[in-house]
Amino acid sequence: MRKTVEKWLLPILIFLHLAIALPLAYHLNIWVDEASTLQTTQNGLVTAFQGLFANEKQAPLYFLLLSLWRSIDHSFFFARIFSVICSVLAIAVFWRLAHKLWSGRAPMLISALFALHPYLLWASLEIRLYSFIILLTCLLLNFFVDGFMSDEVDKARQKRAQTLYAIVAVAALYTNYYLGFPLVGGFAALIVLRRWRSAKIYFLLMLGVGLAILPLFYIVRLQFSERAAAFQENKSVADALRIVWNHFLTFTLPTEIFTEEVSSSISVVRLWVVRFGMIVALVLMIKNRKRFLDNNLIGFAVITAVSVAFFFFVYAQLGSDYLQIRHAAVYYVAVFVVVCMVMVRILPDRYRFVAATILICFYVYSGMALYPAMTKRGDWERVSTYITQNESPGQPSVVFPVYDTVALAQYYKGQNTVLPDEKTFSFVPEGAVGSPDVYASQIEFVISSIPSDVREIWLVTSDKCDVKLTCLPLENFVKANYTVIQDREFYKERVRLLRKTTQ
Repeated sequence: MRKTVEKWLLPILIFLHLAIALPLAYHLNIWVDEASTLQTTQNGLVTAFQGLFANEKQAPLYFLLLSLWRSIDHSFFFARIFSVICSVLAIAVFWRLAHKLWSGRAPMLISALFALHPYLLWASLEIRLYSFIILLTCLLLNFFVDGFMSDEVDKARQKRAQTLYAIVAVAALYTNYYLGFPLVGGFAALIVLRRWRSAKIYFLLMLGVGLAILPLFYIVRLQFSERAAAFQENKSVADALRIVWNHFLTFTLPTEIFTEEVSSSISVVRLWVVRFGMIVALVLMIKNRKRFLDNNLIGFAVITAVSVAFFFFVYAQLGSDYLQIRHAAVYYVAVFVVVCMVMVRILPDRYRFVAATILICFYVYSGMALYPAMTKRGDWERVSTYITQNESPGQPSVVFPVYDTVALAQYYKGQNTVLPDEKTFSFVPEGAVGSPDVYASQIEFVISSIPSDVREIWLVTSDKCDVKLTCLPLENFVKANYTVIQDREFYKERVRLLRKTTQ
């Protein structure tokens, strides 16, 4: 019976993931980061390569692959299908990993939790590189276990796994620089486990990987210096710990993937459930250390710990903007595996189904909370429709922040222009969030882009303007020069029709 279930479970899990992801991939609007991806990849491979370092400021592989993919079809839905495919492949690869790490029914249960995890579903619905990162980490961890953690009698198979690990490592670094963190973590895990021969082979392979990515170093240095030059808020270890802790909570027991300042009631419940579980796990680990700890748990825990340590380094250099939940995709799989290893050791087999049922309840809530009103932030499709249905000739749309113009431009097909039409990726914060200085130069540029002879404009502003005095210079300009004719709120976006005041 179990063999029959096991035979059909993987296709069923893939079907369930697709049954959730595909309708949402078709229905949901794009948000500004997705619009940026679409703009970068919409004009072919060469144009994508030329623009991605200056605009995206990221490693090239994902964008080049997506550019090739979009040469088949340019629709938003088809662009999302690439991410969905990466997630489906990640489920299949994780299935293999689970059967290497666990026995009995545990691999099937854990694979089901992975396939339906809200974070993986969120990644499937992003026209960004996150699901591709998750696929690459699943491949890396599979080859790491086969090539370096197992005492494989078949040396040819082990060597093949080591070679594939190095190849995927190169692809990973050409996809996202943060994927170097778990690569260092792999070496640290072998050292901690005293697998000296494997560590030596790993080190030599990583030297080869380093040579293969030499072309990236110059670009990384330029991008790093640009980002480090931007204004950064005051930093604290407590703030970094809070961010990483929230990542851990999301991967362990998800509620809202994008946490709000005020926690929901279910998030508070989740917090205490996780705290209680951690205390129980710690007590059992101390009591039964020899049975509780094994090489796999230690190895994956070290990979996770090293990745987190690098996140603290990034925080120290670049600030919290580069530690968001989307950046944590690089260690999502490792954290998920460690948590599942601990849970399998804590819970007797007869209680695991109950625990999985509780998890699924949290999964359902998290999925429902992810897209309020079934839209992504900015609600750009409805914003564009609203402007198009109500505009007249000679009413340009003026967008703040400037970066958001890429989102409106992807939808808007009306008779007027979208402004500003330059310097889309040129601005960085100049002061503390909530102060009138944070976007001072950008607001000045937006104001200067408004044609002097235009009597009416559509002003589109993001929820950044909801934070204290952030948009005070812009609002003062509007108050002094315009009368508000129409005012409409969308999800994380506000649209106003302004008429110039007669002087």
